[in-house]
Amino acid sequence: MTMEDAFDQRLKAAFAQAAEPLERDAEADAFVEKVKQKLENPDRKRVLMLGGAGSTGSAIAGTQLESLFSNISMPTEGAAASLAFLATPEALAAAAMAMAVGTVALVLPRRIA
Repeated sequence: MTMEDAFDQRLKAAFAQAAEPLERDAEADAFVEKVKQKLENPDRKRVLMLGGAGSTGSAIAGTQLESLFSNISMPTEGAAASLAFLATPEALAAAAMAMAVGTVALVLPRRIA
């Protein structure tokens, strides 16, 4: 396989065809209307599938975090011992997930803008 195989030629031809201007105004108007319709009616199935996959991943990550945090030994004496009852594996996993969600909430709007 060389750097200039058949796939590269087809890809270059497709980009060249896409770069050509539309010949008639009617074609351009039809293309604009098609894009507008796509933007106004997002693909709900895709959104639901991505959301479901993200939720499933979060649930799996949460269960893995619980097992990770269950191996931490908490102090039994001193001031830290009085707060040890708050540091259950479930609470630590919830705190870690909350920090992750908070980070996404801070970063995502900056990426979109």
